Amino acid sequence: MTGKKKASGAAEVSEKTEHVFSKEQLLSSERFQGRRDLAEALLDAGELYTVKAAEEKIQNYMKGRVK
Repeated sequence: MTGKKKASGAAEVSEKTEHVFSKEQLLSSERFQGRRDLAEALLDAGELYTVKAAEEKIQNYMKGRVK
């Protein structure tokens, strides 16, 4: 019985795409309701963001120093 073995591990990379949203879509979502003012100020109109990227931008701002 000869057959090809399937490679496992690093050779099997599944591509996972994240959804992107506009600033307006993120602002109208329930997820950003409590931080809508921050999202409004930090996100650029015309840009597309993943939810993770938008949350990271807000978190980075919140961790920033006060001068």
